[in-house]
Amino acid sequence: MSTTKGERVRCFVAIEIPKPIQALLKPVQTHLQSLGKSRVHDHRDRVLSPIRKTSWTKTGNFHLTLKFLGDVDSEAVGAVSEAVQNIAATQSPFSIEFGGIGAFPSLARPRVIWVGIKHGAATVSHLAKAVNLELKPLGFPTDNRFHPHLTLGRLKSPINLQPLKNLLRQYDTIDEAMVRVNEITVMQSQLHPNGATYTPLNVCHFSARNRG
Repeated sequence: MSTTKGERVRCFVAIEIPKPIQALLKPVQTHLQSLGKSRVHDHRDRVLSPIRKTSWTKTGNFHLTLKFLGDVDSEAVGAVSEAVQNIAATQSPFSIEFGGIGAFPSLARPRVIWVGIKHGAATVSHLAKAVNLELKPLGFPTDNRFHPHLTLGRLKSPINLQPLKNLLRQYDTIDEAMVRVNEITVMQSQLHPNGATYTPLNVCHFSARNRG
């Protein structure tokens, strides 16, 4: 990475998601988009609220964020990478499986629609906690509200998605949406009018033996 002294770098720590797994989420997004283009009815024949004015995550831009760092002085990026590498050196590879649709802060008042982790969430949460603790001495505040997820889209207008809950249950399981995790990445985020672009700054490979 080429930076000048005093420059600030917007970055975060994340688990990168293989493109074949990202591609599995596209049909989910397409289905959710279709709910905003037609009059959808539930089992009682009630018209459900459509999903409109949503910014959908592009395939290739999905990341499982462990910690968002914000704008970091370019001189500090090396120390951040070293700290994250220290965490990676203690980790063993593990698997996660995606499934389940939810929203922040809730389905009734959603701002973000996400897909969660069906298996492996506790391991990811433990890893995120370790990253928080390792970065705390560098001045980064600890985030105690971590909830592992992949953002499917961000809603630009309020809408109640609670009536869609039964429809969304078909995604409690997403076939073949399993990832083997053996590294974490310090990622740069650059914001543009057409969306964000992401550049790996440091890929930190797990060094501990796989204990199963």
